[in-house]
Amino acid sequence: MVKIYIDKKIFFVKSSYNLLQACLSVGINIPFFCWHPALGSVGSCRQCAVKLYRNDDDQIGTIVMACMLEIKKDMRVSTTHSDVTSFQKNIIELMMLNHPHDCPICSEGGSCHLQDMTVLNKHHIRRYKFQKRVYNNQYLGPFISHSMNRCITCYRCTRYYNDYSGGQDFGVYGSSNKIYFGRFENGILESEYSGNLIDVCPTGVFTDKSNINNFYRKWDLQYSPSICHNCSIGCNISLGERLGKLCRVDNRYNKHLNRYFLCDLGKFGCNYVNFNVISKPFKFKNNIVKFLNYSTVINLISNILQNSSNRILGIGSSRASVESNMALFNLVGEKNFSNGVLPELNQCINLITDILQNGDIHIPSISEIEEYDVILIIGEDITQTAALAALSVRQAIQRGFYSSISEKHNIPIWHINAIKNIAQNKKNLLFVINGSETKLDDISKISYYGSIEQQLQFSISILDCINNNIQYVKDNHKNIFDQVNTIAEALCHSKKPLIISGTSYKNIDFIKISFNIAKSLQKKGLPVGLALFPPSANSIGVSLIPNISLNVMFDIIYSEKIDVLIILENDLYRLYESNFIDNILKNINTIIVIDHQNNKMVRNSHIFLPCTNFFESSGNIINYEARLQRFFRTHNPNFYNKKIYKLDSWRWIHAIQYSINSFDLIQSFTLDKMMKLCASRNSFFKKLKDSAPSADFKIYGQKIARSSLRFSGRSSMFADKNIHEPISPKDPDSMFSFSMEGNQQTENGFSHIPFSWSPNWNSHQSLYKSSNRLNNKFTSLYEGILLFKDYKKKFLSNFFIKKIDKNITKNLLDFQIIPYYKLLGSEEMSQNYFMKIMKINFIYAQLNYSDASKLKINDGDILQFQINNLFFRFPVCLSEHISLFHIGLPIGCGKLPSIFFNKVAMNLTKLNK
Repeated sequence: MVKIYIDKKIFFVKSSYNLLQACLSVGINIPFFCWHPALGSVGSCRQCAVKLYRNDDDQIGTIVMACMLEIKKDMRVSTTHSDVTSFQKNIIELMMLNHPHDCPICSEGGSCHLQDMTVLNKHHIRRYKFQKRVYNNQYLGPFISHSMNRCITCYRCTRYYNDYSGGQDFGVYGSSNKIYFGRFENGILESEYSGNLIDVCPTGVFTDKSNINNFYRKWDLQYSPSICHNCSIGCNISLGERLGKLCRVDNRYNKHLNRYFLCDLGKFGCNYVNFNVISKPFKFKNNIVKFLNYSTVINLISNILQNSSNRILGIGSSRASVESNMALFNLVGEKNFSNGVLPELNQCINLITDILQNGDIHIPSISEIEEYDVILIIGEDITQTAALAALSVRQAIQRGFYSSISEKHNIPIWHINAIKNIAQNKKNLLFVINGSETKLDDISKISYYGSIEQQLQFSISILDCINNNIQYVKDNHKNIFDQVNTIAEALCHSKKPLIISGTSYKNIDFIKISFNIAKSLQKKGLPVGLALFPPSANSIGVSLIPNISLNVMFDIIYSEKIDVLIILENDLYRLYESNFIDNILKNINTIIVIDHQNNKMVRNSHIFLPCTNFFESSGNIINYEARLQRFFRTHNPNFYNKKIYKLDSWRWIHAIQYSINSFDLIQSFTLDKMMKLCASRNSFFKKLKDSAPSADFKIYGQKIARSSLRFSGRSSMFADKNIHEPISPKDPDSMFSFSMEGNQQTENGFSHIPFSWSPNWNSHQSLYKSSNRLNNKFTSLYEGILLFKDYKKKFLSNFFIKKIDKNITKNLLDFQIIPYYKLLGSEEMSQNYFMKIMKINFIYAQLNYSDASKLKINDGDILQFQINNLFFRFPVCLSEHISLFHIGLPIGCGKLPSIFFNKVAMNLTKLNK
């Protein structure tokens, strides 16, 4: 920390900050536009002016830009001098010359950084009376609106989209006073991180179009801190609600995970909660659906369970919370509970969990990935399966080289343009092993493409070279030796290598070989990292619960009489073929499904219980690095409609177990009680209570308000139903109150901030202040808890990997399936939403050009093929890189069950249109 003088007051700030950051970190408001903590400083907007004095005797000083000013000991600056305020006011007036007078109709209004800065500069009168500059707007897809007339040319959008996230279909055009930011032509933005343009832009040029039918001003929303459930990373988000609809998704700062950005799946994928909703329990008999009230359905199920003389089975889910899975485990018992994961995938996840506990290798957080200088990705297209990790990989490769330049030339890391000029095209090294092209190939030094067997053999050869078996590789694998040796040497000579893999192929050997490579590098004294990504939000969480595999459960169903099967938030038809599941279900007397989706499993149940989704419930999930995090409901769904009966899954199961037929009584069974029950039954979950303060936590005797003081129109929300304003419901599960009643002073005293706000800063840019200032006793809770940080039971040694048989004979008419994934479309909960809103077919079959030529198939033709006894028809997308006699298919989408990952496609023929 360095002592400096700001407006003749002493402050201690970090020497690594620029002056703008330093001022914001101590609560001094300086207007800015072009600076961004992740993008660095370029000093182009000229808004953050301050006066710098050489010493105490200097009475004149010099106006400089705070974002370009390095912190020096005992430096003296003024942020309030009349010359400074006049300069800032003139600059904002110039920026506003062509800005339209459309704040009332702009969706950014009320959360606009430009509004905040004009108020801060006291610019409130327009002197410009002439014709304004007018642009035509572009169509950028169904998620982002484009209004170029509002642009102030801060260049943040291109600096983020092109330089930071690696996008190539967006840029800046024109010159002088005719600058245009957009695409070369109308079309959907191709980057998986395009949604961040909404947050990066300080004005209303880019706004959220996805919730245009549920739009409300920021201050009219009720917020809760939450965790994105769309992949295994667990990014922190804030959800805004009104009238039971999700209206806004904001990034919530977590220095270990997402920090300032979200992927498009996290930004827009949560919107599925507004669709496909079933709100009442029902029983299905003789093809007739009969809706039931709460007490009736509980009594019905209780009678069934009490009269059951045979086994009661339960199938859990990796998309359900820890509490929900443990509730089902407690109900049916260890020998009757399955976590609902495909057996092959379950093996992979269990091994990842074992490595997390006993591997003795560092598992980097998403932000830590940026610190590695050589990265090897094995068999995982992380841009599509763990997108924020891919964004961090981009920073490690493109910007990771900058830190060494900063140290060598003594240039502050935020001085981005100076560092880029020195770096030129130099960058760190990335190597990718995959079945086909990936979005990271543009920054990859070597990209190897092959079948699953070829990828494993290539990876094993890298391990052999690392272990000095170079001659063996050279003699037996001449065709790949040069590439293998280059990768092995780069890893061995790196300062900090990282190995990344995952479960995309549901092949445990990819996990084993990744661990073995990391272990070998560790033995060479290198600070190696290993990041292994499972598929779902709570995959690691459910792996910690003792269970039987689905195969064992199905054997039980075939061999014994089963009275009841309870299925928790799991669509078995997505995992297995329909005929197979139909035959399984025939052997069960009563099938009870608990879910919030209207899927095929629900439609084949005997009794259905509607549970709340993550937007409406509270609980805990555990991410890929075993980071335990809490999510909170935004509202009580039963508050808006007293005739619906939706409960958290764990509440439904607890009500079933103890025959609680009072709807009010079951809601008194709180999350704190459920977590205590989980901890008593499973030692891994003893820290659940520490993931956030309990429901009794208060600040100055008050719970934390979910809405701002400006929240308006609450009484009018129900005026069409009742002239009396309803009493806000209580939240027994958290330290938050519904509505704006409660403590609002959360900026510096509480880590689980429901919404982004700072005095005089209504925009999301207040995040750049609060992220610097969060330094209190609750900070560690805000970041989540690493379950196995201090867990040491045993140390794993290298895994044995069976020899790959190169001489397997294959039928030349059969095509081996190799799965591919799409960020917007492969995730179970959101895929129907994206298919509907994007109005494009992103499902296709991928073939090699050579195979397609033999089959006389062209790009875009309709391909018909057979898997087992089922026929499918997909358009064809040709690839230069997919292996011969392989077909890439979107497993889990387009009625392709996940079990098809190890099948073959037969009878490939072109379908005449």
